[in-house]
Amino acid sequence: MDYVKNSIVTFCKKNKVNLIFLAVCLLVILVSSFCASCVQSNGFTVTVTDLRDATNTGSITTTKANEDGSTAEVETAVKGNVVSGILFVPKNASKDNPLPAVVLTHGYLNNREMQLQNAIELARRGFIVLTVDRKGHGNYNNNDNKNAMMATDGLYDSAKYLYNLDIVDKSKIGISGHSMGGYTTAATLAADKDIGIVSAGLMQAWSSFMGAGADVSVGFLKAKDDEFFFTTKENGGTISRDYLNTATAKKFLGLTPEDTIVNKGIYKQTAEGGVLVTTQGGQAVDGTFRAIYEIPGVHPQNHESVDGASAVVNFFYNAFGTPSGHKYLAESHQTWWVKEMFSLLGLIAVIAMIFPLVGLLLKTRFFKTIAVGQQVVNENGEMVWVGNKPIDPTPLRGVQKNLTYWIGAIAVAIFSGLTIRPICTEFGEKFFPNTQLYPQDTTNWVCIWAVCTALFALAVVLFLWAVNGVVNRFRYKENAPRFTENPFAAGRIPTGFVGLAKTFLLGIIAVASVYIVTYINWQIWTVDFRIWTLAIKVFNIEMLPTMMRYALFFGIFFSVSALFNEGFRAKNIPEWATILINIFFNIIGVLLMISIQYGVFTTSGVLWQKDMALGYIVLIPMVPILAVATVISRRITAKTGNIWLGAIINTLLFTMMTCANTAASFAYVLG
Repeated sequence: MDYVKNSIVTFCKKNKVNLIFLAVCLLVILVSSFCASCVQSNGFTVTVTDLRDATNTGSITTTKANEDGSTAEVETAVKGNVVSGILFVPKNASKDNPLPAVVLTHGYLNNREMQLQNAIELARRGFIVLTVDRKGHGNYNNNDNKNAMMATDGLYDSAKYLYNLDIVDKSKIGISGHSMGGYTTAATLAADKDIGIVSAGLMQAWSSFMGAGADVSVGFLKAKDDEFFFTTKENGGTISRDYLNTATAKKFLGLTPEDTIVNKGIYKQTAEGGVLVTTQGGQAVDGTFRAIYEIPGVHPQNHESVDGASAVVNFFYNAFGTPSGHKYLAESHQTWWVKEMFSLLGLIAVIAMIFPLVGLLLKTRFFKTIAVGQQVVNENGEMVWVGNKPIDPTPLRGVQKNLTYWIGAIAVAIFSGLTIRPICTEFGEKFFPNTQLYPQDTTNWVCIWAVCTALFALAVVLFLWAVNGVVNRFRYKENAPRFTENPFAAGRIPTGFVGLAKTFLLGIIAVASVYIVTYINWQIWTVDFRIWTLAIKVFNIEMLPTMMRYALFFGIFFSVSALFNEGFRAKNIPEWATILINIFFNIIGVLLMISIQYGVFTTSGVLWQKDMALGYIVLIPMVPILAVATVISRRITAKTGNIWLGAIINTLLFTMMTCANTAASFAYVLG
């Protein structure tokens, strides 16, 4: 026992820095998650529950007219079902004090967590809220093997589930969804017309209204410039920012073509048409109404917007009034963004946790052989290697070597940006169609883009290596081999097959630890780690085999990236500057295309590349992913002299994040 105790004490003393770093990361995760949960639950006055495969039954009685003019009461069974949802219940909800309820759902490629902004703001005002995954998204497996864009199940069954709860006011049930969830909202309103479970519906970022009962309040929530809402094809040239001036919008509100729409105005529906009414905060409008909320921003900003949350709250306040036992809170009084900031802090901490964890494991007897070298700062402030030198430590100097690096970096950056559109719109489906083994619509084409970029980078480096070889023969004659540097030297594995196997194992342990913390954190606080669409979240374990299949492709990209991240070592500049330069070239191609697309769009209202309306939205999270991956690659290699450990960590972590946060057109299978 003394030997073990002494060994632990010695280990802790030798690894004091890593232990403190790891403890700080875990403490930040704990504190940030507690605070995020506190905000999400409105100071723990709202109970937040992760619902999985929850069902209930009930019935609704409606009056129907017979052919002879008489009426009859008809009882219809109501079968509620929530496959994957997050339920928010204010503490004062009870059978004796039923509260109004709202079901929220997401758009194509998203998940239930993308409506947390609206769920938090409604719940803290006294509404019972249920935010749900749609089939093929999040934790709702696509067992019917429908195209994920058309797998709209989930919303209506969830509204029925709320209807069957005795804590819900059955006369005040609302629904709202974003984008394709807006379509589902419209479809649900149409399907419910003769039944009457839903009392109000707000369509976010969806422009088509399929009709609802006369006793239902309906609204549109749209961004000023929306990539999909009321496109030019729909109205002979009219663009999203002109929607409020169209006859279509005026007809929806019950107005004549000569009338002027008041943005965010509440129009009561009368026999004479729509009449603008004056409303008071928190008081329900007498009768049904129509409303259009146009807010600043673009399509994906609807669910990450103070204006968006304000519109959602305003709509349901006007539809149902202030819930019993609660006070009116101004629509602008919002806290969801505070929760988002704490979740971001947790995201940073859980990724940062990788570094001290790897550092500690590298000091163990089993893994220490992986660390074949280490980068340190010498007395001149330069980065040098201590121990075995598996990569070329020669800094970037001289015209020839500078030209080699900068030409190669610029070429790859340009290629990575210019190939996004053709791969997304033409070659993605052709060369990598959705199958049972690879069921994720957008992940497929992103895989092709990543592999093509990696292969092009290899080709460029091979070409420049060959050119340098020829140039060196002329410059240095028989001494040419001394000056011709091998750009692939960083990829050598000095420890052989066993070392490579241990490297894989360590990478798996590092990423598994991130997800173990994520799952434990979720069980305790019902919060994960995220900012907008960039998230480390819980997922159904049946997704794991699919993730590993995609990891084969992303592994090519992150391995090549790790190799060339180490190929650049400038003279007399600090490591942080080297990292920033590498980040710049890794993200600039994607960032430039996205910037042009939205720069043109927000200034003119017309997309630069109309067929990439969805494509660039998909790639927005890739910008921070590529930046963080660069940091992981450089710093892990600095600890070990082994580029493969960082490549494996990046591959597993970012493949799992990508696959968990998008949609699937086939059921996940072991394969």
